Amino acid sequence: MSPELVVAIFPSRTTLTKALDHLMALKDIEIARAAIVARAHNGEVIVVDDDIGPDEGGITGGTLGAAIAALGIAQLGALALPGIGAVIAVGAAALVGGLLGNVTGRFAANLIDSGFKPAHVEVLSGRLQEGHPALILELADVAALLPRLRDELEPYRAELVDRLRAFGAQAS
Repeated sequence: MSPELVVAIFPSRTTLTKALDHLMALKDIEIARAAIVARAHNGEVIVVDDDIGPDEGGITGGTLGAAIAALGIAQLGALALPGIGAVIAVGAAALVGGLLGNVTGRFAANLIDSGFKPAHVEVLSGRLQEGHPALILELADVAALLPRLRDELEPYRAELVDRLRAFGAQAS
């Protein structure tokens, strides 16, 4: 069964975070991914999700590459070099490892597309009001979980809990 998206709109960010914490604590509702979509005061749409950008991949890859290369060259005996040779060898290895790790991390982050599709966010952002953020959940079995999800989110005053496909049909 392919995962489907469910949308819930909340009266405030605080209420949304409390509801998300509550849902994550439930063991029988398995959430594959979650994202928060909100409209800022200036009309800009802000999306907080688990997508890894190229900058994050580059920083992570560069740091890991520099550390591994520096430790690797030290293990190969670079510290036994006389004078300043040990510092130059370890520094050069860290520099090359950091550069290669940065490129590799950026490349890997571009290949991994774990974010929600822009079309989903556009449909939702057209309906959002300022100060009323939305929670998008990716669930495996929406048909079975939707009534339970509505019951669990009722104390948090979720205005709408529905499948994103049906939500998009209402918006058009």
